[in-house]
Amino acid sequence: MASSGSILKDQINLKKVSSHVYNVSYHADWSVGRVLHGGSVAAAIHHAATTHLVTEPKLAAQNQPDLLTLHIDFLRPCELRDSTITITELKIGAVTSTLQLQLSQGDKLQVVALATSVNLDSPGPSAPTAWRLHPAPAPVPDFAAVSAHKPDANWLATHLTGEILPFTRRQLVLNPRTGFDVDGICDAWNRFAGDERMDATYLVLMADCIPSMSDTLLRNGGLYDARRNFALMERWAETHPGVPAELTNSFREAMRTSIFNNTVTLDIEFKRKLPKEGVQWTFTRAESRMLENGRLDLDVTICDQNMDVLCIARQAILVLDAKRKFKNDKAKSTL
Repeated sequence: MASSGSILKDQINLKKVSSHVYNVSYHADWSVGRVLHGGSVAAAIHHAATTHLVTEPKLAAQNQPDLLTLHIDFLRPCELRDSTITITELKIGAVTSTLQLQLSQGDKLQVVALATSVNLDSPGPSAPTAWRLHPAPAPVPDFAAVSAHKPDANWLATHLTGEILPFTRRQLVLNPRTGFDVDGICDAWNRFAGDERMDATYLVLMADCIPSMSDTLLRNGGLYDARRNFALMERWAETHPGVPAELTNSFREAMRTSIFNNTVTLDIEFKRKLPKEGVQWTFTRAESRMLENGRLDLDVTICDQNMDVLCIARQAILVLDAKRKFKNDKAKSTL
């Protein structure tokens, strides 16, 4: 059931086992040490849900191929192994339907999700509002110039390689030249290499592909501290204008970090249907209201090249002592 031209869906490698049970593969690209990146797991769940909506006869008859909302509870970290997703229809309705998805590895239930389906092409009332991103982000970059490795007046490009989340090797990320001067806000533009384009399943991945807000707020120099990495980008740009800064990381570095983020829940609402060919660039604003006693809220807004909102997401995160995660060079369950 892989989608031709979609590297992410090829890696998910969704296979139907029975009418309501699917198998998904894992890929080394999704690894964070010895566990899987939560956004990659969420993307696999999204792919299973949207596939089920158009292949299960009763659901397909409702013509609701899109997800409106996706709620995910991460009960336990997922290991680097295949997973089984079992789907239960809680409601089949004329306008919306609701699915429960349970992701298991072996005999352990690791993740539970609820998905609400609709047809995003269905007509209905629309009206503009006065809502805007505040503060306003930097002007939209010149994408053609950036892709040609020419400097942009407002954005710096970077390319992250390393042992943590290897899928970032395929990404080009732009950060504002002004840096991250507002505590609790991180802006970025993202694209994948070559002809790889993003559909709704990619948006789920991108909702968890952002700097570490906890590291950035604490200014601790962690692997995903946006300010630390931006300083490296600025130094690179002085002698390599327009050329993406080459950043790297390692599992050994990760083991020296003082904290790590544990996403407890992830909620996504899809606001628009993407074009059939997908989108090449997405803008992401990550915003937190407060980090209090290790509890962090994180809102993510994802827009297309025209700054039209594609989806909004929210994570509830626990910021924990890294000693709970890494012990004797091994990643372990934390909760």
